[in-house]
Amino acid sequence: MTDDAAEEAFEGIGVYAESALHASLKRHYAGPEDCFEVPLEGRIVDLIRRLPKGDEVVEIQTRRLDKIASKVLALAKGHRVRVVHPVCARTVISRVSPETGELLSERKSPKRGDFYSVFDELVRAPSLIGARNVTIEVLLVGCREIRCRDGTGSWRRRGDRIIERALEEVLESRCMKGRSDWLALIPRGLEAPWTSASLGKALGIDADRARKILYSYARAGLIRETGKSGRHKAYEGKDTGPGAAKRISEGKAKHE
Repeated sequence: MTDDAAEEAFEGIGVYAESALHASLKRHYAGPEDCFEVPLEGRIVDLIRRLPKGDEVVEIQTRRLDKIASKVLALAKGHRVRVVHPVCARTVISRVSPETGELLSERKSPKRGDFYSVFDELVRAPSLIGARNVTIEVLLVGCREIRCRDGTGSWRRRGDRIIERALEEVLESRCMKGRSDWLALIPRGLEAPWTSASLGKALGIDADRARKILYSYARAGLIRETGKSGRHKAYEGKDTGPGAAKRISEGKAKHE
């Protein structure tokens, strides 16, 4: 197995490196009447919340949203489903001795995720965007990543192995439900056709992230590709009649 393959296997869904974060988030969401690991329609769900307006199924997924997309959409046919995706906006890396477990060093990671980081996942799971009965909650969190330099980890981390990724604090939450919520991310003043360059500049993000947003929206059926604007793919709203961009903007304004 290559180093990259070993890294992917180690950091995949359900492994120990992410179990502490996953478990902490389940406790964060659970109320006294809620139930963990519940069998439902032949599947096991992370949590069922007992709310005044009825039960809500909660699935917490730290990465690879595509792995649970079919499960979520199947459950959403008869239940309200909330997909919670944590993004580490602030990470402290603690390195411990492989022999004694003693803390050797501690530093802040330069990597900072934000709300738009969710599109790194949604680009492979666009069917979740605007799906009926599905809420996507992006949770910005502070994490502590404990590493052990025993030589078994990725070469990218100089052999460090991730022992645990734990929740330290919840910083911010943003929920997206329905097409209007998602379309409202496109700034009102941004005229169609939209490109990764124009959307990236409007949102203050890099063009690659903006490209993922537009691609995901097109795959989800919220917008459509119209061709090219210069060297960039161009997109516009699904309503292609006269004044389409204006009507989309007015709809977003109404939502706001």
